Amino acid sequence: MDATAADLASLNGIKLELTGSLSYVSKRELEIDWSGRNAALTSLPKFCILTVVSTTQISRSMRRVVFSGDNLARFASNTNLHMRLAFPQPGSKPAWPRVDGNGRIVWPEGAARPTMRKYTIRSIDVGAGTLAVDFVVHADAGPGARFANSAKAGDVVGMIGPGGLSVRPADWYLLAGDETALPAIARILEFLPETARGLVLLEVDRAEDEQIIQTGPHIEVRWLHRQGADAGTTTLLADAVRAAQLPHDHSRCFVWAACEYESFKAIRSYLRSDCGLGKDQHLVVSYWRKGKTEDEMEKASDRVAP
Repeated sequence: MDATAADLASLNGIKLELTGSLSYVSKRELEIDWSGRNAALTSLPKFCILTVVSTTQISRSMRRVVFSGDNLARFASNTNLHMRLAFPQPGSKPAWPRVDGNGRIVWPEGAARPTMRKYTIRSIDVGAGTLAVDFVVHADAGPGARFANSAKAGDVVGMIGPGGLSVRPADWYLLAGDETALPAIARILEFLPETARGLVLLEVDRAEDEQIIQTGPHIEVRWLHRQGADAGTTTLLADAVRAAQLPHDHSRCFVWAACEYESFKAIRSYLRSDCGLGKDQHLVVSYWRKGKTEDEMEKASDRVAP
């Protein structure tokens, strides 16, 4: 492979993209030794620094943080729902990843290394240079929830992306998810045409956790309440998906679901085995697994693809 660019940062970025793509295809981490490499570290491509503008508690369990940032246009498409946020360690000066001459990401060492987590962009205003992220806040808070709980104007995080798949064009949609999927489902609904028909199933703890969801006139929203049961311990969402009546009038249907790992397995199996949906008719993913951190999930390949 030969790579040429106008400047060193762009060249290292090309190396990073090539290494990542080849590693993904080969299903293993590749070490590519590039000739003519420079020892200098350069900025990470597609990396933005976001600054907190405001915070709002939009339900008992969801907190919205609005950020300002530059170069947000690539995050505005409905096909790019997700990104990664880099949270600086509490009490530490923010330090961000860089790229070396071999196209490898170099992370700050020790306590300065930020914590990375995947999130959904709830809304974005490219003209104003702002975007909003909704954080689920709970007692056993992870890095994201801790940040959201204490965030104040002027705090900064890093952002890398975008990524994540949305729905395919269809006549009828079934969207299903728990709290972690609520921001993505709400954003998907805002992009659907007025003529779209379908059903939305949203699992939360109690009525106080519901939100106002903007939908078209032919979309029904049903809230499912755990009533105090811990998230990830019930079959509430999977049972509701099984009970949903998919259209039998040859309409094009598409099912999009995101939830805890056990529910993910049950829903995907049902759609494929019982309903006979092809891969182009559904996208079901595991956003989290009870008892595991996001890092542990990714090491164990539990964040399962379609």
